[in-house]
Amino acid sequence: MDLLLLLAKRSWGALLIATLTGLVCGLGAAGLIATINHSLAGFDQLQPRDGLLFGALVVLVVFSRIVSDVSLLRLGQAAVSDMRLHLSSKLVDTPYPRLQRLGKHRLLAMLTDDTQTISQAVELVPILLVNGGIIVACLGYLGWLSLPLLGVTILLIVLGAATFHWPQGKALTSIAKARELKDQLFGQYRQLTDGSKELQLNHARRQQFFERLLRPVSLQYQRDFVRGMSIYALVLNWGNGIFYLLIGVVLFAAPQFIDLGATLVTGYILTILYMITPLSELMNALPTLGRASVALGKIRTLEGQLEAVGTPAEHRVANQVSRLHCTAVQHTYYREREDGHFTLGPFDLTLNAGEVTFITGGNGSGKTTLALLLTGLYQPEGGELSLDEQVSSTTDNHLYRQHFSAIFTDFCLFEHLLDGDNPVLMQQARDYLAHLQLDHKVSIEGGRLSTLDLSTGQRKRLALLAAYLDDRPCYLFDEWAADQDPVFKHFFYTKILSDLQQRGKLVIVISHDDAYFPLADRLIRVDQGQVTEAEPADAAPNAARATAPLNDAPA
Repeated sequence: MDLLLLLAKRSWGALLIATLTGLVCGLGAAGLIATINHSLAGFDQLQPRDGLLFGALVVLVVFSRIVSDVSLLRLGQAAVSDMRLHLSSKLVDTPYPRLQRLGKHRLLAMLTDDTQTISQAVELVPILLVNGGIIVACLGYLGWLSLPLLGVTILLIVLGAATFHWPQGKALTSIAKARELKDQLFGQYRQLTDGSKELQLNHARRQQFFERLLRPVSLQYQRDFVRGMSIYALVLNWGNGIFYLLIGVVLFAAPQFIDLGATLVTGYILTILYMITPLSELMNALPTLGRASVALGKIRTLEGQLEAVGTPAEHRVANQVSRLHCTAVQHTYYREREDGHFTLGPFDLTLNAGEVTFITGGNGSGKTTLALLLTGLYQPEGGELSLDEQVSSTTDNHLYRQHFSAIFTDFCLFEHLLDGDNPVLMQQARDYLAHLQLDHKVSIEGGRLSTLDLSTGQRKRLALLAAYLDDRPCYLFDEWAADQDPVFKHFFYTKILSDLQQRGKLVIVISHDDAYFPLADRLIRVDQGQVTEAEPADAAPNAARATAPLNDAPA
């Protein structure tokens, strides 16, 4: 039922056409059985028109099944694609703190495993509708042959369906438990890939990870999944057994109470044997449908937790801003390592365009939280952030965020560059590739980077290039130079930042490179949640020029 509703949301008309053609296929199949039975009974009196009728029924069955299968396949895959795009869009529109709390592993399991399970179930819908039509039509033919025998048939089917209800509930419970464990498995697989270096260096940690975390969850998932599928196996075979029992009743029990001829019994048994195949296919679909039901429930639960704010309206982003105001800003969040809450602020701060502001502080002091607040990815519990006192992070968060281009420590690099159709910008990008010494590994064609298979430092340089081309009014760099060679570090501090400053950008740099602090217009220190302003370090004038510079970058 859930799958039919999913398809109906896409197109009631297409679903109705597919359903009707499926029923026509079933009626045609029942007509073939009746024709075969009639032909066997009067084999010596067959006429050419009987052959024509048989051929017409074959064409009807084949054509209607093709129409039903193809239309439902197209409708089903379109519905699943719509669901994936809807979930992806809602995920992007969800506030960043909510995504952090949900965890990447849960979201990946929803977008990959759950949608794949539903896609597999949707692929079965054409088969289910056609087979359902065949069974209904065959039951109608059985009633035409003998109403008393039809009553016996329906009674056994109802009794069989009643015995399916309880074990199917148990099977769904086990599969639902296995699905919950899959979230944990995705989280541990992610930890396994992210921490492979550490696990290879420390055998004891590797043993602990496998024996205390991965193996117990994996084995419990195996037990729950096998239990659920085993119950389904019992149900499937019991269903087949009921139909063979029905054949036995028609052959051995019914003649004792009902006057049955050999022709009627032959036709009845032939029809029942024909029904076994579509019924078996229906029964075999139950496990996949059960898993899809669990997956749909999981998706709906997570979808409700995403708390998307809706598709934001498009607004024109200003090319320049004059200043960023922070007024009595305060933000509190939970830190697991300390098993307590950490508060940043309250603080007042004004950052001006055309200035380079450095933010410094110790590990855990709140620098990254401050960066997320300044860019609008976090919203404060108190106070307000605004650009030129017109665009507020609180009242118009989407528009506020669009004024920033940022490279965080956990940055993501996309292969498509914005404004890829601007030949001037693309030529400038190629020039910068040469200055960043990446032109021998990466090329730009059609606004697309040829490869992302690079070292972390090289990928960061490409991210710098992409951010530069975004041409946003405000820029934030979170420890960009931390893992760069001295020559590229020097290029970043003396060329990139200087160029952005000359273009009137508002530039914020989180850095520990105190040798370059004299290049900053402002220096902000963060210490245990307190945000204070300090004078740039009293370093020697040439401290930041100790390394031989790269060639000047193009303006």
